[in-house]
Amino acid sequence: MRTAAALALATLVFAAPARADTAQIDLFSTLFYEFGGPLEMLVVNPAARVRANPIPELSLNLSYEADVVSGASVAVVDAPSADVDAITSATRLDDFRSVVSGGLAVQSPVGTLRGGYAYGWESDYTSHSFNLGARTEAFERNTTFDLSYARGFDQVCNLAQPRAQDPVERRRLDVSDGCFDGNDPDRAALDVSLQTFQGSWTQAWAPIFVTQLTVTGQLIDGFQSNPYRAVWLGRSAAQEHHPDNRFRYAASLGARLWVEPLNGSIHAHVRAYRDNWDVRSITAQLSYEQSIGGALRVRGHFRYYRQGAAAFFSDDYALRPRGQYFTGDRELSDMESFMGGLSLVWALTPGTEGADLGPLSSFRLVLKADYIHNEFPSFRYARARVPNVDAIVATLGLEMIF
Repeated sequence: MRTAAALALATLVFAAPARADTAQIDLFSTLFYEFGGPLEMLVVNPAARVRANPIPELSLNLSYEADVVSGASVAVVDAPSADVDAITSATRLDDFRSVVSGGLAVQSPVGTLRGGYAYGWESDYTSHSFNLGARTEAFERNTTFDLSYARGFDQVCNLAQPRAQDPVERRRLDVSDGCFDGNDPDRAALDVSLQTFQGSWTQAWAPIFVTQLTVTGQLIDGFQSNPYRAVWLGRSAAQEHHPDNRFRYAASLGARLWVEPLNGSIHAHVRAYRDNWDVRSITAQLSYEQSIGGALRVRGHFRYYRQGAAAFFSDDYALRPRGQYFTGDRELSDMESFMGGLSLVWALTPGTEGADLGPLSSFRLVLKADYIHNEFPSFRYARARVPNVDAIVATLGLEMIF
C-alpha cells in the first residue's frame, strides 16, 4: 500500500518518462475570462496533443493549440486630464494565435533525452523555439535530476520608426493590419531573443514523502514593450519604453505528503523570483487531493502571490518620471493575487469495476475551475483604479490511451 501510494504520488506531481503505450490523445479546452466594467478579456484556448510509442525506447509527440482573444484594453495610460475617461474609451481587440509543436524522447535504463520544436503565429507576433532536455534517475529511482534548455526566436510587429529616435517621440501601433506582409512601409518586425535554463532535483525521502527543487533562469533580449500601449508624459503620449534586456531567475520548492489513513495527499509549494528590472515576487500554494473510490480524485488549492514594482514604474510620469524608461503595464506595478480552485479527475482503467473501455487502455476526464482576484494598489488609469481585477479560469479535458 505504501509503495503504491508513493508511486501514485510521484506520477501525479512530477513529470515521469513516457510509458510504452501505443498511443495517447489529449483534448483540452481552457476558458479565461477577466471582467470588471468596460475592461474585459476573454481567451479560449483549445488544444490537442498526440503521443505515440512505436517502440518502448522512443516516444513521439505532436500538438496544436490556439488562443482566441477578445476584449478591451486602455490605449493611453494616464489620461491627460480628469475630463478624459481612458477606461470608457478603451480600445477593442480581437486576435487569433496558433502554435504547432512536436518532439521526441529517447529512453534507456540510464535516463531520457528529449527535444522539441514549436512555431507560433498571430497577426502581430511570430515565434520559433526549440528545447532540449535530459533526465536521469539514481539510488533505486528515489532521486531524479532533470536539465533543460529552450531557445526562442520571436518577432513582434511595430510601427516603422527609427530606433535611434527619442523614445518620448515614438507613436504607438494602432492596428495590426500590414504586419509581416512586407508590403507596408509603415510596419517593421522587431526581434526578440529568449533563452531559458532550468534544472530540477526530485527526491523521494520516504515512500509517502517527495520533494522537488527547481531553479530557472531566463535571458530576454529585444523589444519587450506593448506596441499598442502609450503613456501620457505631460505634453504628449508616447509608446511605452521598456529596457531591451531582461534577466529573470527563480527558485521553487515543492513537497507532497501522502496521508495514508485518508487516501489523500497534501501539496505545498513556494517560489521566489527576481529580475534585473527589480521586480521581486513570492508565490505560496497549498493544496489537498483526495481519492474517492479509486476512480475519482478531487483537488482543492489556494495560491497567494505578492510582487514589487519594477524600478522604472511610476503611477504618473508627468509628475514623477523614473529615468529613461516608462511603462503602462499594470503587471510591472505592485501587485497581489489570490487564487482558489477545485479540480476533478475521473480515471477509468481495465481494472475499474464496471468499466468497458473497448480499445482504450485508460480514460481520464479532467475538470478544473479557478477564481482569481488581483490587487494593484499603486496603479491608476488617471484617477481611476483598475476595474478588471477578477477572473475565472475553467478547463475541460479528455485523456485517452490506446
